[in-house]
Amino acid sequence: MIPYRDESRVRGFPAMTYSLIIVNVLVFVQEISASARGSRQLDIFIHALGVIPYRISHHIQPPAPAPHPEILTLLTAMFLHAGVLHIAGNMLYLFIFGPDIEYLTGPFRFLLFYLLCGASAGVAEVIVHPDSTLVALGASGAIAGVLGAFILFFGGNTIDTVTPIGCFPLFLRLPALVVIGFWIVLQVYMTHSQTGETGGVGYLEHVAGFVTGMLLIFALRVRDAPRAWS
Repeated sequence: MIPYRDESRVRGFPAMTYSLIIVNVLVFVQEISASARGSRQLDIFIHALGVIPYRISHHIQPPAPAPHPEILTLLTAMFLHAGVLHIAGNMLYLFIFGPDIEYLTGPFRFLLFYLLCGASAGVAEVIVHPDSTLVALGASGAIAGVLGAFILFFGGNTIDTVTPIGCFPLFLRLPALVVIGFWIVLQVYMTHSQTGETGGVGYLEHVAGFVTGMLLIFALRVRDAPRAWS
């Protein structure tokens, strides 16, 4: 189920949402540039800026270009992505669901909201898998926080989605409550498949970011949703 439009999106120009998308894309271009110079250069780039739980839990400070102190990788990692599909999916969700949350918080509080949700996802990975040496990266935790806030205040919005059925696309118009609810239930169910020894989708980080977003939005919002939903 792939969302591609929010039919009930609030009016206004979501400057911070678009700025975050641009920054993510620019960093991904840097990843491509590093990859063009060889796989070793890409590995250095990813390992310097990504979250490695063992490094944080054991206070190991890697050399530049890694940030100092090493805990700052909780912020830098959310701007890295593992491939075109990874960044495309994350930025699509941010483009669709981000503007309404930015409306609630204002642009600068939205940036703080986004960074805190993403950092909380990284913290969850470090706490649960402190000895893992795998690199965790991506904006998924931050965007999960956006979804957590969205389902509380805009759960009745109509979301246009497409679901591939074999070779054929099935177009559906569904409430955000259904789209996001299905997504988070799947994340919770799949957390059992995640370990600190194998790579893949960070389901635990998604759940942590989602819960953080549901809680944090009440502290950072400065206005109410333009209409109630039931």
